[in-house]
Amino acid sequence: RRAWMGRTLSVFSRPFATKAAGGTSDNSKDSAGRRLGVKRFGGARVIPGQILVRQRGTKFHPGVNVGMGRDHTLYSRIEGKVKFSRTMRPSVKKWGKKKRMFVNVLPLEEYFEFPKEIVEDMVDTRKRLKEHHLEWKARTRKEFEEKREQAKKEKEEYLEMKKTDRERRVEEFKKRMAAKQ
Repeated sequence: RRAWMGRTLSVFSRPFATKAAGGTSDNSKDSAGRRLGVKRFGGARVIPGQILVRQRGTKFHPGVNVGMGRDHTLYSRIEGKVKFSRTMRPSVKKWGKKKRMFVNVLPLEEYFEFPKEIVEDMVDTRKRLKEHHLEWKARTRKEFEEKREQAKKEKEEYLEMKKTDRERRVEEFKKRMAAKQ
């Protein structure tokens, strides 16, 4: 015990604080972003060893002519163009149970090459669509003309009816005036 201005204080007692204590923050530290994501998009020209995707885990899987590093970085193995696909090769529909996004690098000559059947089918489909559109256009034009004629007839009938109705009322009015006189 100590004596302080005539009072005895225990070692554990203190005078009241005149200012509130400042709290500490546990969440104040932060680190810089890791710059993850797709670095070369579909259709981009790449050279061997160029990084295509930086990622944690395998959001994107390596496809044709693409390698994967220890940290799951995808890189090009050949010179070509990047192509993203839901399958590893066009003939494979699913890979395991889930559909996966694959990154492929196709050689430049292969990138622009379409199989002959696909090109013929595309041309045929386009012709059929054009014929169908022209038929539809003619049919709708004919229907439009028929509706216009029908509306014209209905308007003429209505005006005729209105005219005869007016004439009838005028004659009735004349009769009433004649009856009053």
